[in-house]
Order: sequence, then C-alpha cells, then structure tokens
Amino acid sequence: MDTIKTLLVRVQSLIAVTLLVTVAACSLPPPAEPTPAVSATTAPSPTSSILPTQPAAATAPATPARRGPPLGTFFFYWYNCPQQECNADQLRAVPPGWLTPLPDDPDPRDGLSYSSYNYDWYEEELRTMAATGIDIVFPVSWGDHPHPWFQQDRINLLVQANGVLARPLQIGMFLDTTAQQGMYQEFLGNGYRFGPNVPRLPLSDPRSGYFFYNLHIRDFFQRVPREMWATIDGRPIIITYTALCCDNLELSGALWQAVKDAFRADFGVEPWLILEETWLNPQALAPPAGLPSSAEAADGVYRWGTALVGPYTGELRGFKVSSAGPGFDNSRIPGVSDPRVQPRDEPPGGGPVAPGAFLRASLAAIPTDTDLVLIETWNEWPENTAVAPAAYTDRDGRPLPPDFYLQIIREWRATFGPAP
Repeated sequence: MDTIKTLLVRVQSLIAVTLLVTVAACSLPPPAEPTPAVSATTAPSPTSSILPTQPAAATAPATPARRGPPLGTFFFYWYNCPQQECNADQLRAVPPGWLTPLPDDPDPRDGLSYSSYNYDWYEEELRTMAATGIDIVFPVSWGDHPHPWFQQDRINLLVQANGVLARPLQIGMFLDTTAQQGMYQEFLGNGYRFGPNVPRLPLSDPRSGYFFYNLHIRDFFQRVPREMWATIDGRPIIITYTALCCDNLELSGALWQAVKDAFRADFGVEPWLILEETWLNPQALAPPAGLPSSAEAADGVYRWGTALVGPYTGELRGFKVSSAGPGFDNSRIPGVSDPRVQPRDEPPGGGPVAPGAFLRASLAAIPTDTDLVLIETWNEWPENTAVAPAAYTDRDGRPLPPDFYLQIIREWRATFGPAP
C-alpha cells in the first residue's frame, strides 16, 4: 500500500522535474519529525476513566414516521457554558443550559450546563435528535483542540450517552479541516493558529497526511464502536469541511486516497468519503499525471453553507447528498469584518415571509431521489444556524415554541418521499 508519505514524495519529485511548484517541505524549520504520514500502527485504546457513572436507560420518546433517505445533522461539542466563551450577546437564540443550569439535570457531578463535560447534556441532545427523526449525528471534530473541553476524548461521553438510547443514533465523522491548519502551525512552532490570514497546510509537504489521519481520523473511529458507525454499503461515513485549510489542492486526490488506504489497513474497510465541493475545484481536479483527482478519491460531494445560501444537492457518480438549514447570522460575532445575514423567516429566492420559511422552503426543495440529507446545523449558535431547542422568536420578537424548527423537520420527515 502506498502511504501518503510515499505518494507525496513521488509527487514532489514529479513537481521538481516539471517545475510546477517549489516543494514547501524543503524550507520548513527543523521541528521534531512526526511519525510517518500515514501508518497502520494501532494507537493506544481509548480509556473510559473520564466517564461518569452511566445512568439507567429511560424510555425513548416516540420517533416520527421514517421516510426517504437517512437524515443527519452536524453536532457541535465545542461548548463549555457558562464557564468559557459563552457570551449570550452573540446569540440570536439562547439554548437551555447556556447561562443557567440545565433543567432537571439528574447528576450534578458531571456538570449542570451546556457543556461537553456534561454527560446529561449529551444524552438530552441525542434523545431530542432521535425524537425528531434524525438518524445520524455528525460530531464536528477538530481532533485535540487546545481547549480541553473540545478535545477528542469528549467523544467518549457522546458514545456513552448514545448507548443508553432505545435506538442509538448512528455516528459519522465531520472532519473540520480547519484543525489541520491549526495543527500544522502548532507543529511548526507558531502556535495553534488558523484563518484566512494564516499560512495554509501545503499538501506538497509529505507530512501532511499525518495531520489528517494519524492525529485525527484514526483516533475518532477508535473511540466510536463499530456498531454505532454510520455507514453506506458497510463503509463508515466521513464528511469534510472546506479546502480553505490547504494549498497544493492538485495533490488532494492523492491525499484522500492514501487516507482511505490507511483506514482500510487499520480497520479492514474503506471509508465512504464525502468531500465539500471546494475540494473538487478545477485546481484539485487537475493532478499531476499518474495521481488520482479528488473526484476519483471521493464517494460523494456536498456544499457547506446551505443555511446561508439555500438548499443544495451534490451528485457524484449517482450518489446524491442534499443539505439544508434554517438561516444564518454572524453579525454579532466579534471580529467578523463582512457579516452576512439570511433571515429565518424569508424563503430562498423570495416569497411570503413567515416564521421558519427558509427551512420549510429548503426542505421542500430536496429531491425525493436523494441518498442522504444533512441539516446544517443542530447547534452552531453564534452563526445562528441551529435547529435544536432554544428561546427562538419571530422577526417581531414574539416567542416561538422552543422546538419550533424541530416541528418543521418532523413534518417534512413524515411526508417526504416514498416509504423505505
């Protein structure tokens, strides 16, 4: 099996001969060399020492009728409210537990708030997803982020909480590739930095795959039991964020194929890889001769940002992924130089204004023959793309039911497409 290191070293030689680019790795400072770019070495097994005592399973609420394709949503677990980074002034709708203890939290030992440290928070979120008709939860993973409440071991609590449900959700991976930019900068000694003004991770560096697979993907799937994996044709699902993290995108096909090869070596199965469409731009689709394109390495394609720009269905080799969201508003986030707003009560492309009109119209636009539907998002509160229970209001400030957007999803779910 060609590893990422082998593939990209070969690419570097080819690039050097054809004078396409300068190999960035040659000018890097000399930090300690990590392990090979992608290896089949088994990492230590995750421990359960951080887990609280598991409560007895409760009766799960009835789920709506299930019709059509699997329904997934992006779940953010980077919160530790009210202790860290929980300024309610940045939010349009405040969820339970953000500023005050969660109602009726049964176990104060693990926390009382909207926090990745709180087992009971995970269980309540997952139960609510299940009652809404969500099939797949995609934790938005950054690997081991510098914030301890957003490190990979928090997945252990999600897994434990999922296990007490009468019908556990399937768990897929949302690989937020912003983390790869931060990891690389930290590795170079520049601190964990990311964003448009920070140098990107060059895929021409043969170590690039180390930051995708060894430091991120492998550990995530070692923490999630196989019986909980969300799969397509028996292959676990990985969905990626955009390609804004990286340079040398013409090498992205080699990167992703080598990641899939390494995953198969470790787990005995190749993942089902759904790339965000920026990974399939013209630059990425034109790799050096003899290397795969990103479209060849991918199994599906989707668009991030449908909570802002409206519904979208991406298709790759007959596999369709549809995504939709409730609206968008990042105008309250400090430092955002170009804020964007999509009101929740205005449907895409115009039309009658009504509470929830954007989400209703977006779901109605999803084709009935799609293979996977994604809700963007479950709980990204600062960007106002969440559908989870919160203190929502209409455009005139009148309160809406906390589960108003979940009701819209339930209604759509109960009537969408032919019965499976």
